[in-house]
Amino acid sequence: MFGKRYFAIRERLAEVVLGVGQLARECGGEILDPVTDGSFLKDLRKPFLFVVCGEINAGKSALINALFGNEICEVDALPKTKQLQWYRYGEKAGSTEKRSMLIQNLRPLGFLRDFEVVDTPGSNASIEGNLEEIERFLPVADLLLFVFPVGNPWCADTWQLVARLPEEQLVKVGFVLQQSDLRGEEDLKVISGHMKTLGEQKTGRIPEIFPVSAKLVMEARKNDPPLSHMLRKSGLTALNDFISSKVSHDPNRRKFHQEVSNAAQEVLKKIEGRIEERSDSLDSDQRFLAELENEVDLRREGQAISLLERLGGMGDVFFRQGQIATRDLGRRMSITRCLMSLFQQEKLPSKIERDLITAVKEAVEKQAEVDGVELVKSCRNHWKTVEPRIQENLGINPPNFEKETESLAGTRKRFMRRLGRSAKQAVAQLKIRGIIDLKIDSRRIVLRRYTTLFLLLYTIAGVLGGLNVATWPWIFMTMATGTLGIAAIYSKISRKALCRDFMEGFKDLRHTFADSLASDYKDGVREFYLEYGGLFEIVRRRIADQKLLLEPRKERWNDLFLELKAVDQDL
Repeated sequence: MFGKRYFAIRERLAEVVLGVGQLARECGGEILDPVTDGSFLKDLRKPFLFVVCGEINAGKSALINALFGNEICEVDALPKTKQLQWYRYGEKAGSTEKRSMLIQNLRPLGFLRDFEVVDTPGSNASIEGNLEEIERFLPVADLLLFVFPVGNPWCADTWQLVARLPEEQLVKVGFVLQQSDLRGEEDLKVISGHMKTLGEQKTGRIPEIFPVSAKLVMEARKNDPPLSHMLRKSGLTALNDFISSKVSHDPNRRKFHQEVSNAAQEVLKKIEGRIEERSDSLDSDQRFLAELENEVDLRREGQAISLLERLGGMGDVFFRQGQIATRDLGRRMSITRCLMSLFQQEKLPSKIERDLITAVKEAVEKQAEVDGVELVKSCRNHWKTVEPRIQENLGINPPNFEKETESLAGTRKRFMRRLGRSAKQAVAQLKIRGIIDLKIDSRRIVLRRYTTLFLLLYTIAGVLGGLNVATWPWIFMTMATGTLGIAAIYSKISRKALCRDFMEGFKDLRHTFADSLASDYKDGVREFYLEYGGLFEIVRRRIADQKLLLEPRKERWNDLFLELKAVDQDL
């Protein structure tokens, strides 16, 4: 078909411009130019209008059939065309009388999407209104084919119609010498020469004459593939090239194509600006989010600074439990219990340590639970200040704190258990049992000696009493009683001293205990803020998703820009 390259370029232009329009809509704005909304397609894909004129039986209908390789026009030896026949594309075949001299014929033929054809009655036909109707189409036609029969190419009516054409329409004219198979080559050269002379007289320019035999064309095409030698002999190739040239270089269409291309380029410039603006905006959003995250980091650092105070509180918890353990130790070191313990294994140090570990662990977990609640409250209060800033600066709805931080409840429990385990290990590492063991063992040794001495004196007194020795039994009884009194006094004094030393040990160890919790406390606080930071990560992902959307748009913009430039060069 005619102008294949032109139509390929036209379709490329249409696809590029539609792509530009789609990209413009995706970039979040109104259609930036009417040319990108698809309305241009009607004009861009407007079919070429061919008007075929000539005298009666010049072979106009046969030529049309030959040009398009389809018998769309009825052909007969007698003139069949008595009205202008306008052939157009339609899903269903049908004919409609538009005016008294004009019949519109719809045909479901693909080439009619791009080419519409007007087959006219003979220019010398005595039909009222014939020439007037023909002249209606001449100004809007893209190509005017004047067909002359080889037997009589001097038809005055046809040449007069040519002579009346204005200068701007002459560039659309083609002269066809039909039925060329009826003459030899020499005769065709002579006839063509005379036609050129006559054409120059009528139009002021030497026309190009195309000898064509529609009959040979149709015969050649009856074979599959068509007979190439017969097609060459028919002269159709030269006429096809002429028509393709007119189609491809139509100035009005080229001008419109350039206007469409220029408008698309302007839209691309605006899209580029929007993409850059959006990219800058997202970069700004990321910087703003980084500032918010820096705030969180500063709050976490602030928590680290206040860690000493909080750990001091943990040391107080340890000290208070030490006081309780000291009182319990004092009760368990009464003289009666001490004397009883001389005759059995001493379990007091291990019990004191075990009870202390349990008590400290429970107390630290309670304190950690309080601290965890405060940390959640601190994060919640900070988020309340962040929400309006995210809405104002980023234009997005911030995540819901309660919904997105449900895991903070689990973090709080883990924080509590972490510090409980840490406290248990810290107390065990202080080796309080070993300290108590040494001092209690020393005390037991002394009390055991006093007890042994008491029993020895008491036994001697009993033996002397049994021997009826006067006075000495009472002396030894008095000494035994005195030894027992001294043991009681020592037990009381040593108990106070041991409890005092035990208490002093707690005072000294409170900071060591607190320091041993520092690492776990820091990790626990860090876990809180990591969970809290997840809210910002949600916002960051939204920004990152927007940035990811920009990348394919940038690539599409670049592809459209390059394709449009390539189409411009082809145009």
